[in-house]
Amino acid sequence: MIALLVVIVALIFAEQQNRTIHQQSLRADVQSEAGLIRSRLEGHLNADLQLIKGLVAVLALDRTMSQERFSEIASIAVGDMPEILNIAVAPDLVVTMVYPYERNKAALGLDYNQNDAQREAALRARDIDNVVLAGPVELVQGGRGFIGRFPIFVDEGDERRFWGIVSTVVDAQIVYADAGLTDASATLDIALAGRDGMGEQGDVFYGDGAIFERDAVLMDIALPTGTWQMAATPRGGWSSEPQNLWPMRLILLTAGVLIIVPTYMACRLSAIRRSAIKKLRTREQELQHKQVELEQLSTVAQNASDSIILSGADGCIFWVNAAFTRMTGYSIEEAKGQRPGDLLNGAETDLTTVREIAEHIARGERLHRQILNYTKSGEKIWVDTNLVPVQDETGELRMVIGIERDVTASKRNAAELADAKLAAEKADRAKSEFLANMSHEIRTPMNGIIGMADLLSESDLPEEEEQYVQVIRTSSKALLKIINDILDLSRLESGKLSLTDVDFNLETCVESAVDLLRPVAQDKALLLNVDYAPDLPDRVRTDDGRLRQILVNLVGNAVKFTSSGRIDVRVMRAKGNPYALTIDVDDTGIGLSQLQLRNIFERFSQADAATTRAFGGTGLGLTISRHLASQMGGDITVCSRPGEGSCFSLHVQCKPPVGELEAPAARLEPDLDRIRGSKVLLAEDNRTNRLLIRKYLSDLSVELIEAQNGLEAVELCASCQPDVVLMDMSMPVMDGLTATRLIRNEQSFQPPIVALTANAFASDREACAAAGMNSFLSKPINKQHLLRCMASVMAGPDTVSQVASA
Repeated sequence: MIALLVVIVALIFAEQQNRTIHQQSLRADVQSEAGLIRSRLEGHLNADLQLIKGLVAVLALDRTMSQERFSEIASIAVGDMPEILNIAVAPDLVVTMVYPYERNKAALGLDYNQNDAQREAALRARDIDNVVLAGPVELVQGGRGFIGRFPIFVDEGDERRFWGIVSTVVDAQIVYADAGLTDASATLDIALAGRDGMGEQGDVFYGDGAIFERDAVLMDIALPTGTWQMAATPRGGWSSEPQNLWPMRLILLTAGVLIIVPTYMACRLSAIRRSAIKKLRTREQELQHKQVELEQLSTVAQNASDSIILSGADGCIFWVNAAFTRMTGYSIEEAKGQRPGDLLNGAETDLTTVREIAEHIARGERLHRQILNYTKSGEKIWVDTNLVPVQDETGELRMVIGIERDVTASKRNAAELADAKLAAEKADRAKSEFLANMSHEIRTPMNGIIGMADLLSESDLPEEEEQYVQVIRTSSKALLKIINDILDLSRLESGKLSLTDVDFNLETCVESAVDLLRPVAQDKALLLNVDYAPDLPDRVRTDDGRLRQILVNLVGNAVKFTSSGRIDVRVMRAKGNPYALTIDVDDTGIGLSQLQLRNIFERFSQADAATTRAFGGTGLGLTISRHLASQMGGDITVCSRPGEGSCFSLHVQCKPPVGELEAPAARLEPDLDRIRGSKVLLAEDNRTNRLLIRKYLSDLSVELIEAQNGLEAVELCASCQPDVVLMDMSMPVMDGLTATRLIRNEQSFQPPIVALTANAFASDREACAAAGMNSFLSKPINKQHLLRCMASVMAGPDTVSQVASA
């Protein structure tokens, strides 16, 4: 049977080899003829293009050439080549010269910039700085042709620039004929693919595209830029049968018979002998396999990194590996005959785990547990143990396999991680407390500085002293912005800063942010311009306050770092998504290097130390703005070059509005008649702040009662019954929240209470409202905000409101 199979395989193989030789010979003939056609195509096209390149070189040297001179040079360069139908010269992509003139003069003045396809093709040639051969395309004058575009660059080095383009039209039919594609006597079917030099990715533009699916010979035709692919098959298809097929089959069949008959006779004689030998060898191989398997298992167990213990049915150890000795210190001689529990358990071993192990082994069940053991030296170790009882066919316990691993280090690491987690939580609480204390301790004196500076600015001061006061006010507000930036960053990083979505007018929001910076820009003689795309939605929904904060930051930076020129703010939307907004802030300022761009959004980072000294700032503004943009479903990106300005792009994903836009409430002046002549209780431990409030109310004829702690405020509220209470949150003896709760819960007289606090967290506002306060003023306190808040709560104290700080 083997001989017969070999003969059959040999016959099949010989026939396949004969067919293969036939096919290879046929493909070699096709490849040779197709290669000749490919060489003609490449040579013809490249020769034509090289001629045009020479003409382009002349144009690059003489850019003021006249039409007559161009026609003369073109006629010399091109000669009598009928396939070149048109040559057009287009400086700045506008056709100014053509050849032949009479046939193509209608193209003069053609502006490629007005045609998207022509402009895109021309710019492609410019960008790759090489000739681009496009097509074939249908020609206006009839037929099909290829369009070659040659970019012209003038000057050298840094002055090198794009001057224009030279286009030429080559008649495709002449090219095909010269290459032999249209020869009626040709023996090949040919197809070309790769329109516009796209190679195998392009469309089929000559011949039947099905040729590519017929196991065709494929060749690449190299163009100046890109390639074509040519597929060739014999005309009429491939011939599958060689001419000598049947004579060869007869010869092979005869040889096969002469081989099979003698082989069959010899095989029959040796069959009985092989059968006997096979039985003997089978028994021998089984014994060898069992021996090898035992040796392998022994080697694995002995060299395993985990400890392995083998115990008998009586529970006593009869074998351990080297890892057991390394882990426990007991040698195999010391462990033999001992029970694992007697050898390894100690005073602190969990007895519940020991009983559980015994119960599982008695039931013949696997068990995975961790248990505290002791080494020979008395050292405690935590062991991860897997116990596997092995039973015989009757269900009786034969042995117990114990696989153990020392997990003491893992236990220690878990404990350390738990301690580290507690430490991190404690550090986070300490950070929050520190920020709250910092806010309180800095805002309290800032309240006095800004308040007194505001009062001084309202006085009739000499010009020089007025400048001093303005410097104090500007510096104080800058310090206050730093404090607010640090608090904002802390809330963003802790995830405690949430956004409030509202419907608002987009243009109004942007203008309000830009208008804040217009005076500063005018002082620096900068042009600050805002452009809106025509297809922007009128209303959007997101957090308008945070959007305004980001814009103020970006425009403020542009104004700060631009000494001359202009700042352009462009508001646009994404295609297909009217609520995906992009706002570009483009300036002509100092710009940024690539190294500075990588760090510009890092905390406390500016361009460099010199920038910080020259312009000031903490470097937190962009960090906070990017955090806010991310929370609003977007990002901030930047592109810049040193000395040429920067462009920051804000991307924000807004939502459609859900209702009608409410008209903005008019900013009413406080009703001072409600305050005038009233009785006001001021609970404030800081003497400067009490003086400031006293000055704010000095011209309203109010009776101001002062308390220096919360306990005094509770007592004076009961005895004096004021019209309004101004309550500081942090005071000695008793804080403002506790005092407010006592007034609300234990007194019948209930005046409106306004919180005065140096803390600016949302949790502080919530705590004030929960204690029963009617309004909230964060320090530093502005006079107008104070009067407006007092008038509001005295008009209707039942409504809890929040008033921003100055």
